[in-house]
Amino acid sequence: MRFLHWERKINSTSKLYMKMRKTVLYGVLAFCLVVLSSCLGDPATQLTMANQAGVVVTGYGPGKAIYTKGDVVVSSSDFQKANVEDGECILFDYSIDYGTANKMGTGTDTSYTEAVIYENTISEVSRWNFYDVLTDTAVVAKEELLLSSLQARSAYIRGNLFLFAEMSNHPANQVDSFSLSYDPTKLLTDDKIYSLYLRTIRIKADTTTSGESMIIPCAFNIDDLVKEAEKNNSDELKFRINYAYSFGKDSASINWKSSDVFTIDLPGKNK
Repeated sequence: MRFLHWERKINSTSKLYMKMRKTVLYGVLAFCLVVLSSCLGDPATQLTMANQAGVVVTGYGPGKAIYTKGDVVVSSSDFQKANVEDGECILFDYSIDYGTANKMGTGTDTSYTEAVIYENTISEVSRWNFYDVLTDTAVVAKEELLLSSLQARSAYIRGNLFLFAEMSNHPANQVDSFSLSYDPTKLLTDDKIYSLYLRTIRIKADTTTSGESMIIPCAFNIDDLVKEAEKNNSDELKFRINYAYSFGKDSASINWKSSDVFTIDLPGKNK
């Protein structure tokens, strides 16, 4: 605006001044377009990721960072103000402009990529118990709940397995707990596919709101299972997750449904 205010003082009767005025205006317009392009980022180099799983870590450059799927570590100066703690499992949105982002600490164990982390999108993912003793799958537990499906989407980050359970007719304020268990002595097939069982228990009912379909993220620390697979000289960990899909007659038994095979590459995979 200061440019336009100054230009009004030019003698409009002078053709020379009019020519100069146009030159100045074109120059200002070009400058504004460059600044605007810089602010918006180059779509060809900018990557925005929504609703991504991550684990908060500390000791990375500015302090806190987020480990994401594929061992991509992101951080920013603004993220240091976020109300999250070391080791916390979260979902969040972030954006990286690979044309301008700096790769900090390259070659070290604490290297990370500068990113825009949208703090208002951060939500905590509860971490539940993982047992190496199989629960009694023939018995219906008190307040046991059914899942309508288990999404194929998953993430394994720093020992934590992120799963996304779908439940139908779920009241908004109902509170549930999850658990995952397996029998370490039994495999499904010769392909060394573990069979894990996911169970859901209602711990607080909600009778004031109507039910709706919900996707509930949950996390489990399966590091012990991963280490077990590594000891067996495996280059990958394969498992299916069985979940309670329906009850049998008189609700006295559970009908289990199996997911597709999940695969986690182990450190020796590419050696």
